[in-house]
Amino acid sequence: MNIEKELAKRLMEEGETAARQASYNNEIGFYEIVASGNINKLEEILKTGPKSDLRGVLSADKVRNIKYHTIILTALVSRFCIEQGLEISVSYTLSDIFIGLIDNAGTIDEVYVIQNEMLRTYCRKMIDLSKNRVVSRHIVVAIDYIRSHIQENLTVESIADSLSLNSSYLSKLFKQEMGITLSRYIRDQKINVACNMLRHLDESSLSIANYLGFSSQSHFIQVFKKSTGLTPEEYRRRNYHQSWMNGENEE
Repeated sequence: MNIEKELAKRLMEEGETAARQASYNNEIGFYEIVASGNINKLEEILKTGPKSDLRGVLSADKVRNIKYHTIILTALVSRFCIEQGLEISVSYTLSDIFIGLIDNAGTIDEVYVIQNEMLRTYCRKMIDLSKNRVVSRHIVVAIDYIRSHIQENLTVESIADSLSLNSSYLSKLFKQEMGITLSRYIRDQKINVACNMLRHLDESSLSIANYLGFSSQSHFIQVFKKSTGLTPEEYRRRNYHQSWMNGENEE
């Protein structure tokens, strides 16, 4: 087969560049939800059921086609979780387990059941990862709140209020158990999300600033540079899709 000729032919037939880009952006956002441990958001998405309208056809056999896509999803989720700190051996071993289960599935429904369990398992692993240093219930709940409301303009006061706690008490407890201030933790979590978006998406600094609840684009750039030593655009130029290539070399 002439690959270049086939590529040109399929691109002409599809004619869905904008739709494909939107689908890609949605997929990256979905991986981020799992890797950040946002179990509530994940469950909301899973309730709507599988969406495959923009998936390519990898096999004429319907069951095999869904299997291939679910295996790809598993591999990508495993790498996103590694980027967020999950131990490489744990992530790859989970991936191997679920890919084996997918391969042995006999129906599309079975594949989707395995897929959803895979997503929940990785999401729970990421939750456990962020809590492994936590002792008190207050800090566990605070971390869950931050993860579920990362798009908001979070403050120590707003989090304390949501937990019906005194802000000074929460700040002191958080520093004692986590080793950093609550404000620093909020900032670090937002910057982690921003870094993922800059690595994988074409969103502007303004869009990312708005998405993460920063007061302005300039404030976002200032905080980002203070955290990483680079402006968002400098970071993107150095790291755009870089992790995908690195991930292939880690296995």
